[in-house]
Amino acid sequence: MPAHIRSPAARVVVASEEMQMSDNISMLQQMYAAFGRGDINTILANVTEDVDWGTETIVGDVPWYQIRRGVAGVGDFFQTLATEVDFPRFEPSIFAATDDHVFVRVDYDYKFKRNGKSASTGAVHQFTLRDGKVSKFRAFEDTAAIRAAWNS
Repeated sequence: MPAHIRSPAARVVVASEEMQMSDNISMLQQMYAAFGRGDINTILANVTEDVDWGTETIVGDVPWYQIRRGVAGVGDFFQTLATEVDFPRFEPSIFAATDDHVFVRVDYDYKFKRNGKSASTGAVHQFTLRDGKVSKFRAFEDTAAIRAAWNS
């Protein structure tokens, strides 16, 4: 029996799908909490071996803006962030899921270690999950503004 029915054009969502989406959101909330604690190993344990991770952008001179692959690539991403950036504010606020996708609204402030400059941005993080692990991550933020602060 359907848990609820959306508009006539939408598909019916059954309770088991809602539970899976809720589990996916819970897992991502735990991963963000791990990031806040600096527990990158928990994040690495929750990505697939062939994970595809990064920000699709033409901005090439910001070191964490590149697509990385595999668990080692995700580890490199977080090592690069730790080397280059502090986050005085990092606030995931809205989690939404559909099927195997989770979208997270995040507001954060970058503080760049190389020049002491700061930049604030709102972002959407998109996660694709497979077998209970993250298989793809994309960040969508104002890459031009971040690049300008990075290079100033």
